[in-house]
Amino acid sequence: MSVRRELVSSKKVSNISVRLINEQRILQQLYWHGGQTQLTLRNELRLSSPTITQALQAFKETGLVLEGPEVASSGGRKPRLITFNYDAFHSVGVEIRRHHIAVVVTDLRGQVVCERTESLPFENVPAYWRSINRSIHQLVDAAGVRRVLGVGLAFPGELTLDGSAIERAVVLGLRNEPLDNIRQHFDFDVTIENAANTAGFGAVWRAHGLEDAVYLIVTDNGIAGSLIVGSQIFQGTNARRKVGAFGHMVLVPDGKPCFCGGRGCWSAYCALSNLFARSDGDLDQFFRRVREGDPLYQQQWDSYLTYFAQAVGNIRLALDMDIIIGGKIARYLKEYLPLLEEKVVSHPSLQGDSNFLKVDDIEGNSLAIGAALIFVDRLLSGKLPRFPLP
Repeated sequence: MSVRRELVSSKKVSNISVRLINEQRILQQLYWHGGQTQLTLRNELRLSSPTITQALQAFKETGLVLEGPEVASSGGRKPRLITFNYDAFHSVGVEIRRHHIAVVVTDLRGQVVCERTESLPFENVPAYWRSINRSIHQLVDAAGVRRVLGVGLAFPGELTLDGSAIERAVVLGLRNEPLDNIRQHFDFDVTIENAANTAGFGAVWRAHGLEDAVYLIVTDNGIAGSLIVGSQIFQGTNARRKVGAFGHMVLVPDGKPCFCGGRGCWSAYCALSNLFARSDGDLDQFFRRVREGDPLYQQQWDSYLTYFAQAVGNIRLALDMDIIIGGKIARYLKEYLPLLEEKVVSHPSLQGDSNFLKVDDIEGNSLAIGAALIFVDRLLSGKLPRFPLP
């Protein structure tokens, strides 16, 4: 008798799993492919009409899908388009910096509805985290947003593999901080992710058709990176998540000191601070002088690109993936991308390679936007609880 009950229970769980998977497929189809009729959904996904009807009814109740206009029919009743409602929920992303925070509210496309940057020196004390929570409430209220999926924090540090603690954040002087100590100060579902990972995740999300890429973000202090595989952040298997720490590959043994404590790291040679000496931190001024043909500035830029190409070539040889470059330098680098690629493929093993370098020139807070998109991905993947009714 107990064996029969176990078989029945397993079948029930299996049926529930299949239903949830089918719901995810329908939702993703509408999200990525725009308005579709029920007939199109049935043909594209090879699902039965009752399965589609049941799923759509559940999504309509939560506001995730809407009925669109009627479309032409070859005969009989005209079908209606079913469309994804990108304003049904919103998501929040927060970029944590040493001296300030950037907060964005996005719709389900990842488009920014409103944003704010405010001075807030980092302190790992309850008052700091409560201040961020308060800023989120103020921004959400100003946007007239009612339903928030969650808050993604883009954090400049390394997390443990299980995602339970911040292992180390050198620039913030933080070590071994359990994430629950942070979450308790928020009124929202909160996830915390390495900032370079959120930027890379967002860049691949926006690049339709791209699923695997290396993302590099160039900062004042160095190079950070992430590895996106199958449109997901690749976390590695070590207890400390060090995937994407490309800035600490050694280019010059016993070379310039790096903030990590080592010497000769890529970050030591290609942090933006290397370009600041002559221009007082003004990149516009630096590149204006490069374009004007100033030999000292051109020499410095050429040296910078040579080191950059050496590191990018190593990554391309190791992973054979597209490489996306982001950060403040991205918009300046766009016009020099052919020169950078020429330097990369000068390596004998890369000759003939091409079109693998891209620039992430999104305007605004790319790290915070990527953090917000983590919750959109969870929504589409069925990793969030059932959604509340409006």
